Amino acid sequence: MSPIGPTNPELAEALDQMAEVLVRQGESNPYRVQAYLQAAAMVRDLDEPVARLYGAGGREALLSLPGIGVSLAHHIAQYVETGRIGLRDRLLRADDPAALLATVPGVSRRLAQRLVDELGVESLAELERAAHDGRLQDLDGVGPRTTEAIRLQLNSILNRSARRRARRVRRQVAQLAAAQRRAEQATEQAAETVAETAEAAPDAEARPVATIYTLFPPAAA
Repeated sequence: MSPIGPTNPELAEALDQMAEVLVRQGESNPYRVQAYLQAAAMVRDLDEPVARLYGAGGREALLSLPGIGVSLAHHIAQYVETGRIGLRDRLLRADDPAALLATVPGVSRRLAQRLVDELGVESLAELERAAHDGRLQDLDGVGPRTTEAIRLQLNSILNRSARRRARRVRRQVAQLAAAQRRAEQATEQAAETVAETAEAAPDAEARPVATIYTLFPPAAA
């Protein structure tokens, strides 16, 4: 089955990145950083896709994972539903605006740095304005196709109705995947039960035939 929503390695990378930025910004609470690092390691080693777990059981399923509290469950749910984490975007903007811009599909790290240096763009909203007012297309090496592709990506990220639709679709697809997985497990369990029953039941031909002897002969007619 193809992955549903973000993969576990993608989610782990996002959590690792948040921890890294917190360290660079001098986070005073070491336990907060450690929580992100431990969550990233747990997610990376998890056999079951986190998106599928969330689709099947919502945030309660996330809270059942080792080391995942309310805050981390919120971030993970946000990433599964929208592909982004609000706190991560804010941290990246404060720490390195180019890193935030580079999270937009179609924006390379080099282009992101040029957007910051040459256009003064430091947020996704500012990038969207530059994509619509002509500044982005006027940048050397950025043509109309690239501008349109970035505009569409930003519309999907920033437009609330698009985000709601994306959230609903991601959730429904994840739920379908979880239902399929449960059906597969039920089928496997039923097959194992049938096999165990067949092994436990002796062969009918091998069963001894019981002969019943009466203590008294039948009465004469």
